[in-house]
Amino acid sequence: MEKNVLIAIVLSIAILILYQEFVGRYYGTPQENKPAQEVTAPRRPLPVPIEEAQRVTPMAPLQQQTERTQQTQQTQLPVKEFRVETDLYIAVFTNRGGRLKSLVLKQYRTSVEQESPPFEMVTSSPGVPYPLGVQVQLPGEAPFNDERLVYEVPGGSLNLTGDTQRTLLFKGQIPGGGILTKRFTFTGSTYPIGLEVSIQGRSGTPPPRLVLTTGRNGGDLKKDTVFEGLIALVGGKLIREAAEDIGAGKELNGEIAWAGFGFTYFILAVLPDAPANQTVSVETIGGGFLMSMGSQASTGSLQTARFTLFLGPKDLDVLKALGNGLDRSIDFGYFTFVSAPLLHILRFFHRFTGNYGIDIILLTIIIKLLLAPLTHKSFVSMKQMQKLQPQMQRIRDRFKDDKEKMNREIMDLYKRNKVNPLGGCLPMVLQFPVFIGLYNALRTPIDLRHASFLWIKDLSRPDYEALPFTLLGWKVGLPILVLLMGASMFLQQWMSPSVGDPNQRRMMMMMPVVFTVLFVTFPAGLTIYWFVNNILTIGQQYLINRMTK
Repeated sequence: MEKNVLIAIVLSIAILILYQEFVGRYYGTPQENKPAQEVTAPRRPLPVPIEEAQRVTPMAPLQQQTERTQQTQQTQLPVKEFRVETDLYIAVFTNRGGRLKSLVLKQYRTSVEQESPPFEMVTSSPGVPYPLGVQVQLPGEAPFNDERLVYEVPGGSLNLTGDTQRTLLFKGQIPGGGILTKRFTFTGSTYPIGLEVSIQGRSGTPPPRLVLTTGRNGGDLKKDTVFEGLIALVGGKLIREAAEDIGAGKELNGEIAWAGFGFTYFILAVLPDAPANQTVSVETIGGGFLMSMGSQASTGSLQTARFTLFLGPKDLDVLKALGNGLDRSIDFGYFTFVSAPLLHILRFFHRFTGNYGIDIILLTIIIKLLLAPLTHKSFVSMKQMQKLQPQMQRIRDRFKDDKEKMNREIMDLYKRNKVNPLGGCLPMVLQFPVFIGLYNALRTPIDLRHASFLWIKDLSRPDYEALPFTLLGWKVGLPILVLLMGASMFLQQWMSPSVGDPNQRRMMMMMPVVFTVLFVTFPAGLTIYWFVNNILTIGQQYLINRMTK
């Protein structure tokens, strides 16, 4: 039995270490950007940055004519910026390319400091065009993109609140006399943006493709908002392509509910109104990535593509309200069946407490109450086994030369006294799915980002970051909560009945040290859970010890 317990402990610690290593690699801070790979044979023609376009010589006669047309239009229309402010964000568009230059989320800060400015989700990145461009494959002509097209924009900036809806229209002329329009529709109180792109006057032209771009580091995105890569829902299957896997390009085809670029707490996604027969191509470009989305070719004098844009936080309720499975962009890992319910419970408590630290404590109490019968049975079993230690030692001494006979005698002793040798391990085994599920529930959704509790400024980050100081030129921090957790775990192990030999007892007393080291890099919210759970377990052990004397 003692070997089984020891094996269970070692395996549990190994699972923790391996899982932490996996999460560190998956969510870890990306490495320094490598130079963009040259795309030798992209599957879809892609727009090139302005600087590169200016260096391309010589040009074909048709390309020269297209260039002169755009230059003439640029001299006729001045380049302007248009500001759209809603209850949730401030967006800045430019009529040069009809693109989004900036998007500031008003309800989220850039860093944990209270004086930190609002979080800028979309900003300029070296070598990366602004997002929301349009790509058109003109029949018999070179591909056209609107990066240098200066649009005519009737009206001006917009300011709207509540359920008010307003539109921003971009209208420009493409080579051959066709008219390209972009119509953005904004709502004052929600994140989704409607976009209708149409081409008029060019028969046989395929529907336009929408271009979404992002920097590898997302502009102002910090270490707690790491780039995850391409995320898409294709045929009901969630596709995730990390940055290093995109390489020279990826292409997705079929029924695409949505596709975009994900970060730890935010997402830039495009939802086509007609998911069937969509294609998505993604490439590295400059210091970031470019994704284009469009449907198969159609005929007629008017080609229209409609999309819903979501550029905002990974808020579970907001994403579910939008539909199309966008809430699946929140990566709970293999323990979604545990993480999602725990997150819903935390959010329910938060309606009444307004503090996620208190919510985690309440959740810990509920989990402890649910596991209390098993924990009680475990402690009673360990106390019974402790009483059997003298008999077990006599059996070991008697059959020390016959291991098989010794094990049979020990198992018979367990049966006669109705003791389960694995009863003490069951509560610990059941704790690990809850532990890992809560880990993802605290780390992945945006709810706990910058959520404070006592001296802790951000429950989604390690608690040592709340008390930083400099030691010998190194920036370190004091993990008070982790040390309290380690001390409580040591006390809990000391109070536990001893059911093994002295060497195993010493091994068990080393577990608090191992867990303390592991928890230094864990989210502070998870440390609160484990610390409160230890305190409750100590109280339960105290009562059981008094009852079984």
